[in-house]
Amino acid sequence: MSHRMLVCLAHPDDEAFPVGGTLASYAAQGVDIRLVCSTLGEEGEIRQPGSATRETLPHVREKELKASCTALGLQAPLLFRHRDSGMQGDKANTHPRALINVPAERIVKPLVAEIRRFRPHVVLTFGPDGLYGHPDHIAMSDHTTAAFHLAANPDAFPQQLADGLQLHSPARLFYSCRPRGFRMTQATLFRESGVDVPLPPPERRDDGVPPEEIHLHMDVSAHLEQKRASIRSHFTQLQVDSPYWRVPHEVLAATLGQEHFVRGYPSVQEGEVVSPDFFEGIEATD
Repeated sequence: MSHRMLVCLAHPDDEAFPVGGTLASYAAQGVDIRLVCSTLGEEGEIRQPGSATRETLPHVREKELKASCTALGLQAPLLFRHRDSGMQGDKANTHPRALINVPAERIVKPLVAEIRRFRPHVVLTFGPDGLYGHPDHIAMSDHTTAAFHLAANPDAFPQQLADGLQLHSPARLFYSCRPRGFRMTQATLFRESGVDVPLPPPERRDDGVPPEEIHLHMDVSAHLEQKRASIRSHFTQLQVDSPYWRVPHEVLAATLGQEHFVRGYPSVQEGEVVSPDFFEGIEATD
């Protein structure tokens, strides 16, 4: 008997920075967590000289993702292997295999199958804003939300039912988010601690959602070292002499040690206080 969580994300390292502490915490409590990653992050930067080439980056990032999952206490990820779309406005947006150009059914259908197969109690993905407007994050939010609601519909992909899968309705849907201005907040805390980091460009300073729209502020600092190990696994994406290894522990706890969520389903009623336990009141099942 256990609780199960399906986590649907877009790139290697999406499981590390925004939700790594939460995943490590639930894994430590015995929750069975399955991670779906839809791309291999082909458009990611290569910040460590010699760590990869443009040609080898997808293979390297796949290995980094698997190492990150191990650090967090997760099983090996399920990879959909669509192509990274890059940031909004990038040339990669036009690639025919880019995630944002994949017909919705080709992503929603396997997500529905995974929900019916794995039978999660909770599903976790990005919020509709994609954390900071990343096109792939927004796409995965849309597709995962659709799959969440379709998995219990007998008219959706009936061949899956004929093949032996059963209808399933997860109890809750959570969205990972960040509070508006999170980039500026982090940069300010780092600079105040004596670590000189650049301030975010003006167009990125208001990334995130209004604080009043956030339902859960999770303190995951007890799992900060696991989260840092997860982040370290994504070596190609880390700056040389990354500030994450130079700021005091208490500053990391106030930044990386805090994770934020919106409950997408069931909708939060006026005056309701959302429990910090994703699984509160949900019975564990086989």
